[in-house]
Amino acid sequence: MPRGKRTVYAGFCSECGARTCTIRIMKAKKADFRELMKYCDVCGKKTKVKLKEEKHSS
Repeated sequence: MPRGKRTVYAGFCSECGARTCTIRIMKAKKADFRELMKYCDVCGKKTKVKLKEEKHSS
């Protein structure tokens, strides 16, 4: 039995706008991922990730 709804977020590079990751997190815990850093293949460096809501689980 699920313990809560998760939402899928797409992570984009803050410098070039390329998609770098996909994250499934609880809506209430989104504040924990504000300072998420990931490596961007296009830029070739570690950049801050912007999260955009992608899809609600159905």
